[in-house]
Amino acid sequence: MEPGQLVVLGLEWGDDECWIRIRRPGPAGDRGGPGDPVAPSQLVPAIGLTLNYRVGQDPTRHCIGHRSPRRNGGSYVDCRNRPQANERTCVSCAVADAEFASDLHHAHTRDRAEMDLAVIDHLEQVNVLYLAAFRDGSIKVGTSTDHRRTRRLLEQGAWRAVAVATAKDGFLVRRLEDLVTERLGIPQSVAVKRKLNGMTSPVGERRLDDLLGPLVDDVHEAVGAGAAEEEGVLLGADPWAFPGSSDPMWQGLHRYPGRLDAGTHHLEILAMCGRMAVLARPGAASAAAAAGNVGDRFVADVGQLFGIEVEVGDFEPDELMVQDSLF
Repeated sequence: MEPGQLVVLGLEWGDDECWIRIRRPGPAGDRGGPGDPVAPSQLVPAIGLTLNYRVGQDPTRHCIGHRSPRRNGGSYVDCRNRPQANERTCVSCAVADAEFASDLHHAHTRDRAEMDLAVIDHLEQVNVLYLAAFRDGSIKVGTSTDHRRTRRLLEQGAWRAVAVATAKDGFLVRRLEDLVTERLGIPQSVAVKRKLNGMTSPVGERRLDDLLGPLVDDVHEAVGAGAAEEEGVLLGADPWAFPGSSDPMWQGLHRYPGRLDAGTHHLEILAMCGRMAVLARPGAASAAAAAGNVGDRFVADVGQLFGIEVEVGDFEPDELMVQDSLF
């Protein structure tokens, strides 16, 4: 990547591919201010992306923007404002995201007359209720529009999943989601820390399937009873697996022994699962493959970089030691 300043704003998943959203903020003193036109961000393929960069002692932070309501789940909006202290978004984007999330997640408890028409349009699509399992053994219940279910699971970094019910719309499916949490105690989110831990100390695929199996039956029982008078609910058991789950690239990973938002790094992204990236020094994977092995590989949360301005160049990376492997 060409030398200069760079900001990573987020990730986008689509068609089993991960893209990283970046922006070049321009030289210091020539970046405008709040309300000025903002240079558009761009999406670059995550896999194969090589970054040689350093992070200053007090790096400039940028608002990562927000998503505006659309039928397909929202479209990204660039922002030039500075974020709030200790936050990744400015006040305007934080409010926009909070309103969107509230409309989506509390739709079944709110008066439709108070909701944005774009959100109502989004919610009036067929939705699925699913159980997702992560590599540490954590399981959550979630919802998605039917046509986005695969993308949603990829975004969240799920390793196994089962779509357990189809609902006529997003209002109904969220009632079912709350019902499952209330009756079975299955949470609606899994912490990033747990997802990262699962990458270095994973539970086997067979164990994940064994955990999901009985829960599918439990959910069907709970949803069947709770939705007995509801129209538009169809129970099912449609399994899904992360496309890279059989790739040896995901085996024997070390946690990256440093934070991506501090110090100097020279990295190549080899694979992605949600926000978790498999990393190696550039060229190390090819050299290992030529030698008949996968070599030392590390995993880190790319989200550590979101909104942090870094300097891309030709830098000697920090020396990092992991057990008996020098990275």
